[in-house]
Amino acid sequence: MPKTYVDFVLVYLLLFVSGSLIYEQSSDKLLVLVFIIAVAAWLLYSDRSLNNRFVLYVCSFSGFLLLIHFYTGASLPLSSVIGTTMKMLMAYLVVRTVDSRFVDTYIRVITFLAAVSLFGYISDVYGLFNGLITRLPQVVDFGYEGIFYLFRFWVQIDRNCSIFFEPGAYQAFLNAGLFLLFFVKTGFTAFRRLFYIIILLVTLLTTYSTTGFLIFGVMFVLFLLKSTMFSTKAKTVLVAVLIIMVGVFAAQFQHVIFEKIETFLAVEAVTDSRDRRSFDLLVDLEIFKKHIFGLGYVDYGRAFSAIGKISEGHGSSNGITKSLAVYGLPFTVFLFGSYYFAFRRLVGPGIMALAAFVMFLMFMVGEAYYLMVPYTLAVIGGAFVYERPKEISA
Repeated sequence: MPKTYVDFVLVYLLLFVSGSLIYEQSSDKLLVLVFIIAVAAWLLYSDRSLNNRFVLYVCSFSGFLLLIHFYTGASLPLSSVIGTTMKMLMAYLVVRTVDSRFVDTYIRVITFLAAVSLFGYISDVYGLFNGLITRLPQVVDFGYEGIFYLFRFWVQIDRNCSIFFEPGAYQAFLNAGLFLLFFVKTGFTAFRRLFYIIILLVTLLTTYSTTGFLIFGVMFVLFLLKSTMFSTKAKTVLVAVLIIMVGVFAAQFQHVIFEKIETFLAVEAVTDSRDRRSFDLLVDLEIFKKHIFGLGYVDYGRAFSAIGKISEGHGSSNGITKSLAVYGLPFTVFLFGSYYFAFRRLVGPGIMALAAFVMFLMFMVGEAYYLMVPYTLAVIGGAFVYERPKEISA
């Protein structure tokens, strides 16, 4: 198979096992399959080398998790330790195999998914092609197909989820593509970069993600101030496109951003679960105050239910506070410190690394699931692949 296709498949699989609904329904069976594919691709299409510092890091990473496993009396299950280690290794092997082509390949993959999802989203909203779509393979009872787009996903039929389980997750993949197009030198012409940006921007709008819009707002200000990839004329065009989009969808922006922020700040007590985001944060902090070294997943679930006065089976959506409650302060500092220094390695020290890390934290506040999935762990893995920071425009 030509290397370009291998790169495309590997990056797609990295995204697929990082939140696609089909993967979520597979009980991690697909993780094992994709892990084997990543190992095979690394053996066949790379120089089969491993960074010694990465090996040491993985040993430290897994050893830390094992300590939490024993400290919590297996409340952090051994299966979780093994699964998380596999995700880290898989992420590294994908980045290592794709190597210097990763940025361009990622942009192509996410733009392809975005274009397909725009078509799928329009068909969902207006009920187009029903006869054809209902003949596609069904994803349990949630929708159809699910490989390139999850058609008729009734849980979020009014928002664009692509192949993922939640539009708030999808926005991160789109924003990451925009960040690379704004700040990292690629092999694309200026026109193609602008074309890709417009596709990703329009798709981002259809997610109606509060977090996604806020992250993009931070990134866009940074883009106007720091990016040298685009001329003043091109930046003006993008500003005009953005103003038009905000004007046309003013009511949606009012609901998605301002009203949601208002409800987030209106929480009254730790048992006030009317707004889950702020409720999750308060419950997590109550657990953390009593268990500074972590409680593990099993006992965390029980404590979350008891303190929040809510039925069992619920967990926090806040990745930062959940990490403190589940893994404890030492590992949380280790993990987020790893992410920060990975950003410094990948985009260089200074404002760019800080901004990337802040946007990552904003994402984590609403998506605890993404704390340690292959997609985000690839940030850490990538820091051991690239010997010097990618060339950044700022």
